[in-house]
Amino acid sequence: MGWPSIRAAAAVVAMFAISAAVSTPSVSRTALLAMLPFAAFTAIAALGQTLVVQQAGLDLSIAGGISLGALLVAKYGAAGGLGLASAIVLALAAAAAAGLASGSAIAFFGLPPLVVTIGVNAILIGFVQSLSGGYSAQAPNSLASFSVGRTLGLPNVLYIALATVLIAQLLLKTTVLGRRFELVGANRRAAHAAGIRTRRYTIAAYVLSAMFASVTGVMLAGYLSTTTLTTGDSYLLPSVAAVVLGGTALTGGRGSLTGTALGALFLGQLSQLVQTYTQTTAIQNIVQAAIIGVGIVLQLRLTAWLRGRMLRRAKA
Repeated sequence: MGWPSIRAAAAVVAMFAISAAVSTPSVSRTALLAMLPFAAFTAIAALGQTLVVQQAGLDLSIAGGISLGALLVAKYGAAGGLGLASAIVLALAAAAAAGLASGSAIAFFGLPPLVVTIGVNAILIGFVQSLSGGYSAQAPNSLASFSVGRTLGLPNVLYIALATVLIAQLLLKTTVLGRRFELVGANRRAAHAAGIRTRRYTIAAYVLSAMFASVTGVMLAGYLSTTTLTTGDSYLLPSVAAVVLGGTALTGGRGSLTGTALGALFLGQLSQLVQTYTQTTAIQNIVQAAIIGVGIVLQLRLTAWLRGRMLRRAKA
């Protein structure tokens, strides 16, 4: 476990300790079982965001990707439609197409990621509005039963999130493609000089981010049983906050998917603690925004300190 993951783990331990001291009900078994599924959804969405941030970008189309993935599996996953498996494949294919569009516009035309992903998000929401006709859709019973079910006392969606995080972390840290991916994010010029086709990795980051968002939407549709136009809205800000808390540098380069997952767990418990005092969504968003702001400032200061130390060593 690297330093970002250790730091994120320490933050999680501190958060649970504070929660136990300030509000005991927030760490009760009932409260934790209610919190863990939403932490799992945040973790999966934030994995894709981490990959994009590692390429010095940001994906603001995650909300639309989640909403579209949820709608497609709910609308076409029933027995009278395409069937659950085909509907999931359709949701992933649609996500891959959206990610390919975003990544290509950024990689080949040098357009700002914020502008591109905001535009793609608007397109995705437009598709959701067109396909749904403004009405909610009911998720297939089999998906709903699995999503709300538990195995060995823990939510099934938590196992999906854990498996996804572990596999993605292993691929990123132990494979040649993973190491090249990090090199492209850390130093694009050096990667290009080494013969690496950097644009492919940028595009891949956005494709994977969109697909992770779609997976989140599929599971969320089952967990909530119904879908709306705003299904994914509440996961955009947390996906960024989890990346910051997980220690991934916003300037690109190395990152920790495990740290991101721990950041999602931190946010889940933080929301649980805040909800014991207020149900106001605005206050929860303010707290998450403050975390992002503090995390950015700390990262910039740490980066400046490390660079200064390296320069002093080089001169010595």
